[in-house]
Amino acid sequence: MKDFFKNEWKLFLQDMEAIGNAVLSFFSRKEEPLMISAAPETPEEQAVQEYVPDEIDYKVETYFGENIGELKESFCGDKTQHEVLREYAKFFKPYGENAEMCQTAFKKYYDRHALKMAVNEFPVEQARIIQNNVDLFIQGQEVFGENGQFIDSRVDSIFEKVGMDQVSKMVNILGEADENGINYQGERTFAEAICHMVDNGIKVEKDGNLVNPVRKALEEKLNEVHASLRSHEDWNDDYQALLSQERKYLYALNRIEQYETEERIAEFENKLNELDVIV
Repeated sequence: MKDFFKNEWKLFLQDMEAIGNAVLSFFSRKEEPLMISAAPETPEEQAVQEYVPDEIDYKVETYFGENIGELKESFCGDKTQHEVLREYAKFFKPYGENAEMCQTAFKKYYDRHALKMAVNEFPVEQARIIQNNVDLFIQGQEVFGENGQFIDSRVDSIFEKVGMDQVSKMVNILGEADENGINYQGERTFAEAICHMVDNGIKVEKDGNLVNPVRKALEEKLNEVHASLRSHEDWNDDYQALLSQERKYLYALNRIEQYETEERIAEFENKLNELDVIV
């Protein structure tokens, strides 16, 4: 019996020692951060993250009617179609009036030029000028019914005939660029001139110079404003709007005159320099 109790006591002490070691191990264990204990992400897992569309993506979807997910999976050289179309849409402006008609007309315009845009061969500036001024290019088209609005192909003909260098030169003559380097004022006046040229048969000269036809278009629009002012008797909102139009056209025509004066001065100085070289 004595040997039995000794054996039981020994087993009891062994059990207590095991329990003590377990408690000590539990309280002395260091907590490992979850990121350390978790398996590291593979490059593929890191790349697959949810993309949050931004304001430019909204423009791509709205004005081009494209799906962002599909654009991100389609490539043009070293860029995705998503990146290419973002460059076009970056400086698009929302439509203040006739939004539905404007978007319909520009979507048709985009469909016409989608292949060139897809390979980045369509001038970004041209797309911006058209999109930001669609309301001008579809004026008077309500007669074509629902979804009947379009951009006259003769507008494209002018761009193609003169090239973007001449267009950019003319836009910069007509107005000043903003802090982003975009000349919205000049582009708006240019769009008005182009619409007038198309509607009134004013042709671009053979050398592709836009100065003379644009000046003629603006002079004719200024004359229209003056005729409207003479027929107004009340100093109302319409009269104020006409005065704003008058100031805009006078400002643009003055800038054209200033440009031509500077050109003549530059030519005169060049001739003087040539004479000095000969002497």
